[in-house]
Amino acid sequence: MAHPEYVHEWSDRFAMLGDPSRLSLLLLMHRRGPIAVNDLSQATGLKPTTVSQALRVLRFQHIVAMVPEGRSHLYRVIDESTAALLDHLPDHHLPDHPATVENGR
Repeated sequence: MAHPEYVHEWSDRFAMLGDPSRLSLLLLMHRRGPIAVNDLSQATGLKPTTVSQALRVLRFQHIVAMVPEGRSHLYRVIDESTAALLDHLPDHHLPDHPATVENGR
């Protein structure tokens, strides 16, 4: 039987992935590289405030980190376990917004 703390940790991680908005943002960050709030908002169709709230939750859970770049802040996935899970999801439904394509991946 798995240790209760281990089970609780993974349950929290799956809860983060269970929200469609957060999952969309995570997929974009993971596949396209570090990206700004406004670019995430445009690519997903979510309001910037919604994106910011989701990123705050993901940062609190240590799943994503903010990377300063000049005057803006970019966000990227830093949790390796979450990244490994995201690797298994197909990306053919990701939005092809130009801002996300410029960042690579």
